[in-house]
Parts: sequence; C-alpha cells; structure tokens
Amino acid sequence: MRSRLVLQFLGKLGLSLWLGSLTTALHADLAKQHQSFDRLMLPGGRAALLGGAYTAIASDPAGLLYNPAGVSFSPQNQISLNSWSNFRSQTVYEGAVLGRDFEENSITRFGGFVGALFQFKPFTLGYLIATPDNRKINQDDVFTDLSGNSGEVKNFTRIHQETNTHDLFGASLSVKLGNSWSLGGLALFYDRTIESMDYQQVEYNGGQVLVQETKVKVGNQGLIGSAGITYKGEDLSIGLSVRAGQPLIDDGHLNVNSVSFPQTSSAPVISAIASDAYTDDAELIPMITRFGMAYHPTSFFLLSTDLNYSSPLSSDNTSPDRQGVINYAVGMEFGPKVFKLIMGTFSNNSLFSDVIVGQTNQRVHLDYKGVSGGLSINTKEMDVLLGFVRQQGQGKAQIIAGSAEVQPVRAVLENLVLSWNFNLK
Repeated sequence: MRSRLVLQFLGKLGLSLWLGSLTTALHADLAKQHQSFDRLMLPGGRAALLGGAYTAIASDPAGLLYNPAGVSFSPQNQISLNSWSNFRSQTVYEGAVLGRDFEENSITRFGGFVGALFQFKPFTLGYLIATPDNRKINQDDVFTDLSGNSGEVKNFTRIHQETNTHDLFGASLSVKLGNSWSLGGLALFYDRTIESMDYQQVEYNGGQVLVQETKVKVGNQGLIGSAGITYKGEDLSIGLSVRAGQPLIDDGHLNVNSVSFPQTSSAPVISAIASDAYTDDAELIPMITRFGMAYHPTSFFLLSTDLNYSSPLSSDNTSPDRQGVINYAVGMEFGPKVFKLIMGTFSNNSLFSDVIVGQTNQRVHLDYKGVSGGLSINTKEMDVLLGFVRQQGQGKAQIIAGSAEVQPVRAVLENLVLSWNFNLK
C-alpha cells in the first residue's frame, strides 16, 4: 500500500523510482512484528539459552510457551522473571540508495517474561505475562553528494521513528497421568501495536525539492491457544505441542502527506492521502506444531532437540501470504547441579516466500541462523541464568518500488538474557 502510494506520487512529478525503496524498507520492518516472527526473541531464560530446544523439557513457567504439558514435571511451585534483555537489531540493505548501503538499527532494553506455577496434584496451574517484542527506533539518515548531474538527486534525508509492542498474557492447566505422562493446555490474549513516522526529503541538482511524511498506526488483538503432551522417562523425554490463533481486531491507519517544488520558482504541489482501512499489516497467525526429544542420562548432562513446523497461510487482504516453514533447535546443558553451562543453535526461517526474479514489490526474505550460550547458578531457593542469543540473517530484498531488481540483505539480532527462577515450598 505505502509503496504504491509513493510510486503514484513520484510518477506525477516524473521523478526517479528509487525513493520508494526506503518506504518499502519501512514496510519490511513492520512485517517483522507479526506472530510469524515469534522466534525473533526466544522467550524464557533456560529455554532461550538452549536455543528454543525446550518442547520435551518445558518444566518452568517459560515452558508454557513451548509445551504447556511439561510444567506438570516441575519439581516445585515456581515464580520466574525471565529474559530481562538488552535487544539489538541491525538490518543492512546493500546498495539501496544509489549504490550505497542503507542500514536500520535498534537497541531496546525491556523485560520479556513473568510467570508462575502452582501445583495441586495431579494438576498444575500456571500464568504468564510476556513481551516478545518491544522495540523503539529513532533513526536519522543523511546521504549527501549522491550525484552532480543536472536533474538528479543530490541530497537525501530520512527521519524514522517507530514504536512496536507485542504483549501476551494468559493461564494454563496441566494434569499428570501417572509418573511419566502429562497433558496440558494454554490460553492467551495478545496485543500488538505499531506506531511509525517516516519523513523523507529529497533535494535535486537544479533546486527542486520533494518532502514526504508517512504515518502508520496498527493495532491487533486476538486469542492464541496451545495444547501439548509430554512423556518423561528415566533417560529420555518426548514432547509434542500445537499452537493456533485467531485475530479478533485488526485496526490500521495510514496517512501520507507530501509537498514538492517541481521548479525552483513554482508554487508547491501538496498531496494528502489518508486511510482508516489499512490492511498491509493485518495479523496472520500460523499453526505451529512442535516436536522435541531430550536425552538426560545423568543430572550432569542434557541434550535436547526440537523441530517445529509453521503452516502456510493465505491472506484475504493486502498482507502477503505465508509459506510453510520448518525450523530446528539443538541445545546442550552440562555441569554439576549447582553450576551448569548451557548452549544451543537454531534456525529462524522467514515465512515470506523467497524473492523471485522478474517480479516486483515483493517482501524481504531473511533466513536466520542463531547461537546461544550462558550459565546457570542453582540453589535450593533460586536459579539465576545469564547468557546471550545471537542471530545472523542472509536474504534478498526488492526495495526499489516497481522495479524487478533484487538486492542482497544481511541482518543481526542480539540480546543479553538475565533470568531468575524462584523455587517456592
């Protein structure tokens, strides 16, 4: 939607198409907030340090987001403050501005998870409040002396401000069936809000000036449900869970205001476009199936693996379809009971289709590979975990609006993790 508006506006002025690239880049950044990108920030402390390989051993409050059945095997009541994080993201669109790289950065500190478990055997009740994403971007970009040719772009300025919040809260119930099996369910309400402002100013050799301001406000609310089953043996644990969601409210607003001086001596040309039916960032929630296995022959060593499948989704509005995707996670934990080292590796593949040569106005496709590591200090009253998660992404973009040209994209996501689990009697 925004890309087409920019194209129409530039077409009226007879100017080059490359300015649309940065508006499309903004669009791609907004798309990251969808539920389909739930692996941008791995929830939990121990779960995150294991790379998300947690479906078979989800025995703490953060495990509710992986497999609500696993909490039946928690050794005691717990309260968790997990993933209080310093989050950094960087996305580089190579050659986006007349051959120069365009870079987007964000650094945010926020609390990611609060939850608790209470046992009433054979039942376990749980609740959680989670913030998978809460980014604040305030970025200024200035490109000078892009060209000295008459009529071409000389200077370009962009100011981009964006606030994203994605919150979850809900409750769970699980039941233990004998010594080795459990069933569980989780119900969540989610709220996602995006507010962004993008200001762009283009100065041409010859004195022409173009100014454009784009404002977007999107609000999404809905329900998410999850159910799971867990088997815990002496040396081997197995978990299976399914998660699905239903959007209830998609509320989007778009405003585009532009002022141009096509000639240095002419009166300004003013354009304003507003829409209260903006649907490019309407929520789509894939069904996610997780299967995990964990090998724990002794208390000194644990090896855990996960596979999860996100089902494809077709959109009935201007939001793009999602493809089916498989992701993996492998985690390892070793050490004595009071001090353990934890590490993991995982994938985070895009649900947007790969960029196809010859087509236009396609979404950015970024596939990430991640690593995690840290340590836990465990006492009778409390467990403390400290570590990091880092993802590196490679992909393709098509950020020149209306053009079939394809550009490479690289990205980095990093967050520091500090987590407390309080063991209650």
